[in-house]
Amino acid sequence: MTDIIPREFIELLLAKIDLVDLINVQVPLRKKSGSNYFARCPFHNEKSASFSVSQPKQFYYCFGCGAHGNAIDFMMQHERLSFPEAIEALARHTGMEVPRSATFKKDDSLPALYELMKEAAAYYYDQMRQSKRAIQYLKQRGISGAIARQFSLGYALPGWSHVLDTFGKTEADKKRLLETGLVIKKNEGGYYDRFRDRIMFPIHDYRGRVIGFGGRILDQGEPKYLNSPETPLFQKGHELYGLYQALKANRKLERVMVVEGYMDVIALFQHGLPYAVATLGTATSTHHLERLFRYTAEIIFCFDGDEAGRGAAWRALQVIFPLMHDNLQVRFLFLPEGEDPDSLVRKEGKTAFEKRLQDAPSLSAFFFQTLSRQSDMSTMEGRARLAAQALDYIKQLPSGIFQEMMTEELSKQARIDIYSLKQQIKDTHRTASVPTINAETPAHPLQPAQAKTKMPVPVKLAIALLVQYPRLASLVQTPLPTAQLPGYSFLSRLLEIVQNRPNIVTTGALIEYWRGQKEETFIMKMAHFEHMIPDNGIESEFLGTMRQIAMLAFDEEINRLLAKATREGLSEEEKVELSAWIAKKKTILSI
Repeated sequence: MTDIIPREFIELLLAKIDLVDLINVQVPLRKKSGSNYFARCPFHNEKSASFSVSQPKQFYYCFGCGAHGNAIDFMMQHERLSFPEAIEALARHTGMEVPRSATFKKDDSLPALYELMKEAAAYYYDQMRQSKRAIQYLKQRGISGAIARQFSLGYALPGWSHVLDTFGKTEADKKRLLETGLVIKKNEGGYYDRFRDRIMFPIHDYRGRVIGFGGRILDQGEPKYLNSPETPLFQKGHELYGLYQALKANRKLERVMVVEGYMDVIALFQHGLPYAVATLGTATSTHHLERLFRYTAEIIFCFDGDEAGRGAAWRALQVIFPLMHDNLQVRFLFLPEGEDPDSLVRKEGKTAFEKRLQDAPSLSAFFFQTLSRQSDMSTMEGRARLAAQALDYIKQLPSGIFQEMMTEELSKQARIDIYSLKQQIKDTHRTASVPTINAETPAHPLQPAQAKTKMPVPVKLAIALLVQYPRLASLVQTPLPTAQLPGYSFLSRLLEIVQNRPNIVTTGALIEYWRGQKEETFIMKMAHFEHMIPDNGIESEFLGTMRQIAMLAFDEEINRLLAKATREGLSEEEKVELSAWIAKKKTILSI
């Protein structure tokens, strides 16, 4: 069952942490303006200090690369921790103990499975060192003893029960061997070793724990490579071979090269290129990319130069587009016919290989080259086809500079007015200007007609001020009037959350409340919305904005009733209601 940490504990934890103190231990900060502290960003190389930490908001933001978040995000990004690990680390920092909700049932079997995999890797390594046949094979492949130790390469002996006999003394032991995929259950009962007479490649998670194995046959036979099955420790669509070694070898990963095989990774490391990783027999997934972009802003994919390789590159590109923020760089290296990274780096060496990486086509170049080859660019029909195909992808890009530049390039190549292209993109994203209420909190959902209407400036400003200064919620003493304004129901919900959760006193804590929900991106945008209001004018500006919103709400109801009066007249009850709304408006005007 999923490990559930109570939301109330997370809010209390964030309330006890000073983000400035937490970050200052790792990244020396200096006060520059107001309540903000600045430093060179720890997440990308820069000469100027564009990394800003707000003490009142408990929120950091880099104006260079866009990195942002609260104390939990910093631990996840800087210390390379998962969400639960970040919570545990912060709890230790504050001397608190992480509670678990009643629905959580701790899985005590996982530590035992990790320990078994660690012992199995050591066993395979010892067998490799004692096997002349395995050592000879590795030497023939040009693998040194040092690189074999670095990657803990091993050897699975021929025979059906070496691992079973060594680690399966009891039924409980055999069950653990089965759970980790080290043995296979026979139909008639009993077990046998999964890996036999193979060079073994332990697969580590980013923390260095062995979670699975890949086995390469020494002679002829099928399959050439055999991987561990999916287990409680190992999901191949999420993991990357060599990532742990790359993180260990590089204090900061400037780039990551994605290749296809274990031997490619090892050969590149051995030739002084310690930033290669490999997917584990699967296509590049969103999970892979999200993990890599936590550590680096540049990814280079290596593919064969044939049609199959270009097809694989195009599929990777399709996964990348929705994740392609402005600070990221993606390239595609297509290898000469008959070569793979292993053979090519051995043939031409590190310098020549790195030159290929530098000259590799960028994502944008590969994108337009591929689509242009599919259309006759000398005809209007061909250019129209290019524009239609390209727009489908460009619309998926996050809004920003890169999307703008891709649109400009499409305008040049298709010879179409750029404003027409931008309008099509704008039409697609029009509904994104107003957040909808998450299913978990279904109060006052937006109507479809409203979702297409631009949010009124006072509503947007009120939301931004509340996100940046949650304490302002205490100034709203009376319930908001009923209204159907775009974004109004979200503002009401935001007020309700802050007023009813006493530990949400900073931007960082409020962001945490929305983590993983579809409103999170909107909240993040509001967290660094530039309102240009001086600190000593925040409260009066907020109260003034709330009065403007009340006026808009009253006008909406008054206009609705007046329109009905013109069409069909009003009942006595509705006339009283209209008078009441007009009176309320006068009261607001007199304040």
